[in-house]
Amino acid sequence: MNPKHIDEVPEFIKDDKGKDIPRRAVAPYNFVELPNKVVVAEELPSGDRYYPDRHTGKIECTLTTESLLYTRCGWNPDDFAKYSEPPTHKTKEEKERWEKEEKAKWERERREIIAHFFSSPGSSLAAIPGSSIRGMLRTLVEIVSFGKIDRVSDQQHFFFRAVAAEADDPLKEEYKKYIKPKNIKAGYLVNRQDKWLIRPAMPIDQEPFVWVKEDRLRSISGFIPMRNLPEYRPQYFINISFQDIYTKNTRRFAGEVSSNCTTYQYKGVVVTSGNMLEGGTNPRDLKRQNHCIVREPNPDAQPIPISEDAIWDYCSALTPFQKQEPPFDENKGVFKNGRCIFYCQPEPGQPVTLFGQSPNFRIPYSPQGNGKASTARDFIPDFLKDSKDKPAITDVAEAIFGFVRRNQQPEETEQSRVGRVFVSDGILKSNQEKQVQASQEKTPVKILLSSPKPTTFQHYLVQKVADKSQLKHYASQPPSDTKPGKTVIRGHKLYWHKPARIEVPSDASDTQTSLIKPIDSGIEFTFTIHFENLSQVELGALLWVLSLSSEKSQTLETGKSDEKYCFSLGMGKPLGMGAVKIDYELHLSDRTERYKNLFDGNLWHTGKQNNTKEADCVKAFENFILDQNKGISEDDHPNGRRANSLKEVPRIEMLLAMLRCDPKLDEEQTRYMTIDKKDYVNRPVLPTPLQVMGISDNRRPSFSASSSANGKAVITSKPATQNQESARQTEISKLVQKQQLKEGQITEAKVTNKKEQGKQVTYEIIATSQKLSPKEPKKYETLSIGQIVKVKIVGLREDGSIKSIKCVD
Repeated sequence: MNPKHIDEVPEFIKDDKGKDIPRRAVAPYNFVELPNKVVVAEELPSGDRYYPDRHTGKIECTLTTESLLYTRCGWNPDDFAKYSEPPTHKTKEEKERWEKEEKAKWERERREIIAHFFSSPGSSLAAIPGSSIRGMLRTLVEIVSFGKIDRVSDQQHFFFRAVAAEADDPLKEEYKKYIKPKNIKAGYLVNRQDKWLIRPAMPIDQEPFVWVKEDRLRSISGFIPMRNLPEYRPQYFINISFQDIYTKNTRRFAGEVSSNCTTYQYKGVVVTSGNMLEGGTNPRDLKRQNHCIVREPNPDAQPIPISEDAIWDYCSALTPFQKQEPPFDENKGVFKNGRCIFYCQPEPGQPVTLFGQSPNFRIPYSPQGNGKASTARDFIPDFLKDSKDKPAITDVAEAIFGFVRRNQQPEETEQSRVGRVFVSDGILKSNQEKQVQASQEKTPVKILLSSPKPTTFQHYLVQKVADKSQLKHYASQPPSDTKPGKTVIRGHKLYWHKPARIEVPSDASDTQTSLIKPIDSGIEFTFTIHFENLSQVELGALLWVLSLSSEKSQTLETGKSDEKYCFSLGMGKPLGMGAVKIDYELHLSDRTERYKNLFDGNLWHTGKQNNTKEADCVKAFENFILDQNKGISEDDHPNGRRANSLKEVPRIEMLLAMLRCDPKLDEEQTRYMTIDKKDYVNRPVLPTPLQVMGISDNRRPSFSASSSANGKAVITSKPATQNQESARQTEISKLVQKQQLKEGQITEAKVTNKKEQGKQVTYEIIATSQKLSPKEPKKYETLSIGQIVKVKIVGLREDGSIKSIKCVD
């Protein structure tokens, strides 16, 4: 069973002094939690014929905007050529002249061109791309059909810094494990044959570098002090000299610094660093007053290689601070031949894995402690994602919309399959043209949107308790194929519906904002969904989703009584934009009847059927998802009983809560937290959608750490009867009972893993699929992964499963 998020995040927890510490976060988004099992799709049809027991036809839809809506326009060839990238220049002088005289005009024109609403090619009429509608529908089908959550990137690697973290911060000890003052060294980057190394710097009184107070640097020409917030950036000043080394609070400082390299005893480089305001704009919040000085490269020291994996992780996780030019590179950050760098001294013979532009550099979240940075994908349970180690399974969403596997599949497993659903563009209704034209003639609106911040782990990861010191993060143990791990990602991210309000801070620059021309609420578009060879279950999945925002949510009983739902589309969802509803009519086509005749009177013969099967399809889908054997996990049903309909399942209740648009939540419940308000100081936890909407949480408990009313950890005991086993555990139990194993029995096993530490070998018993990991000090070197060996059963558990084995090959 997946770790479960805390069901009730308290508003406050009292600290040891009786002070109320805020614990409940707010955000314009929330999550529909992960399923505990993937519901596998029915057998897929061949694509070379129509099947009489499957459905072909179309769904004619009317989409109505319920708030401001904006979908960005595409480029025409001329605009793309001129504005997609800044022009190239043959000389440095040409580039400088363009930046001085023409860049501002070019950027303004570019912003105004892409501000327009999307329109169909060859037409000036507003339209909604069919790909956008299709993507929205696929996500919702994926959620309601308990599908995989496979399309999560593993490219963004997570780093953190906890230099001045409070004692109860969960990252404080994690940071101290790796970043210790005595282990931080300084050196210079060396590039050799596309490999990066670090040549250590010469020591200063046996120290790798010294500190210098900022007021000692004001005589250096060009130096920008940290209090000049708008202009401040990291700086390097080479060929300086310094002396008068003294100690203060265990740190070594230089008392005198000169830009003349011959004035004082030592020569080196001044390295300034970030102000650690993390986006704040108040100079009074500045805590830093010191910078660093590093001596010249040590000609007698051997360069130390840097791990290529560590470089890749670093470059894929660059922050805006680490990308700013000058002095850094947008793609490579600090990496520049000859540049000063700080690093953790590795073990002899090992490469550098931890490094940065200042002594207090960011380090990767590394659950294994090997310097390999974690990603969001690491925190998805194995059964919910495809991997190169196992054949992919097909869920309902993939069966309907198609798929392309990210990993090469065995010959008997499909690598890709075309979808059987085709969504047209949303075309503006003819009587709506004047209304849309009026909105498009308005002055473009400034909008400020930022990229997601998944490193806010108290929001994006499951938290079992609200106590700050016990929060899980990206260095916590992720799930594996045998263990649920300490935490997982929260699930599918959706945005709350709320009154649309576009506000931009007065100090926001043009580089932080975009111009848009949204269309108003009440505008109607029409689009058509064509489908082929859908089973009753597959068509039911599509209709279940489509019905939610229409009156059919009540007649088909997909939604809760008297609740109104909307979908989300386009940009600006965090600001309340993008709410839409869809009304539809189903038209089925009997393909056998269709091809019996060419004409039906003066019209084409379509084989059109009545749509009385709509309710039957929706019911078939619900029955399929709730089926006791093929359907969802018992752990996903309400606590104490099995759900009779999909809307009773707690996970679907979360979805319905997120889609509610009556009433819309107030701004305070759905705003972004800010650094200026110090909302993030205590790492408050984002509650579930059920708690936000005041809905009773009927999820089944995950029998581990839960929370009491004050958010502290409480350990609950596991029931004696385990009716909530994973699919794998259930299968193992069945195989064990069938085999009737005995102590002393010889059976075959496959070597699946080896660990050097402890000489541990993992075997998978072929007859039962059990995995055991005994220590094999004598046979460790002779065994290889994938090898089939004979093992002796040394001990059995009470349930008949194997407790211990010994290799006898």
